[in-house]
Amino acid sequence: MNILTDVFVELFKMFVTDLRLTIATLAAVVLVALLLAYENLPPLFAGVLLLVLCVAILFEAVFRETRIRTKRH
Repeated sequence: MNILTDVFVELFKMFVTDLRLTIATLAAVVLVALLLAYENLPPLFAGVLLLVLCVAILFEAVFRETRIRTKRH
């Protein structure tokens, strides 16, 4: 039981540490889901859109972290 608690604590810390990344990813997923549900977006296009959004979010997070770390040194 202790291992499960440790795993959940680490997962929680991982998502809360970079709240901007978490919120942006959730927003991308919600946006694509809404487009699929209400705009009859083709699933292939929705998948490509989700991929592009997630990669853009990842690049933004990496560039932001790089700027922060270079300012420290």
